[in-house]
Amino acid sequence: MDRRKTMKSFSKWSTEEVEEEFQLVFQPESQAFQDWLQVSNEISSEEASFLHQLSRKLRYSVRDWNEEELKIYFIALLLDKIDFYQEQYRPFMERELSVEYGENKKLWGFIDFLVAQGKHSPKQSFFFIHEYKKELDSSNDPLGQLLAEMVAAQKLNQHQHPIYGAYIIGRHWYFVILEASSYTESLAYDATKEDIINIFCILRQTKALIEQLIIHSKPTSTV
Repeated sequence: MDRRKTMKSFSKWSTEEVEEEFQLVFQPESQAFQDWLQVSNEISSEEASFLHQLSRKLRYSVRDWNEEELKIYFIALLLDKIDFYQEQYRPFMERELSVEYGENKKLWGFIDFLVAQGKHSPKQSFFFIHEYKKELDSSNDPLGQLLAEMVAAQKLNQHQHPIYGAYIIGRHWYFVILEASSYTESLAYDATKEDIINIFCILRQTKALIEQLIIHSKPTSTV
C-alpha cells in the first residue's frame, strides 16, 4: 500500500473523493440548515453603516486583492465585528488538525479559521472558514477541502453535533453544514451587495448556535 495516498492534506481533497471515502451524501435541505440560515436580518444603524462601508471596499478591490489582502482587509474585519472570542470558546487561525480514521489513513492539514473550545489549542470544534484565493482563481476544489476539514473535526469531537462551515471565493460566501453522513451547501452570497447583511446575520446566528451547543453538551448534575 502506498502510505502517501492515505495521508493527504486537506488541500488535496476533492468533493467527490470526500464523498466516496467517507460515504457522505449531499442533501439539498435540512431542518438544521434552515434554522441556521433563515434568520432575521435586523441590524442596528451602526452595524448597517459598517457593513455597507466594508462592502464598498470589497467591491472596488476584490479583483485585485490576493488571498492575504482579502483576509486582512475584509474577512478579519467582518469576523471581528461578530466577536467569536468568548470565555468558553474562541477563534483560531492557521492551526494544525489531524485524525487517524483507519489503518494507515490520516486526515491532516492547517485550518484557515475555526471556532472551537480550548484556551491554548482547539478542542471541541464548531465552525470552519476556508478562505480561498482571489475570485479569478477557480482551480482546485474549496468545497472538498472544507468538507475534509469538517469530517476531521467530526471524528475528533466528543459530541456529535452538526459541524458548520463556509468557504469564500472572492466576493462569494458559501455556507455548509455537515450532519452525520450528509451535508448541505447554500447558494452564493455576494458580499459586494446587500447579501453582506445576510452573511453578517448568519455569522451572528452561528455564534448563538455555538453557545447553545456548549450548554447542551454540559453533563447534567445528579443528586
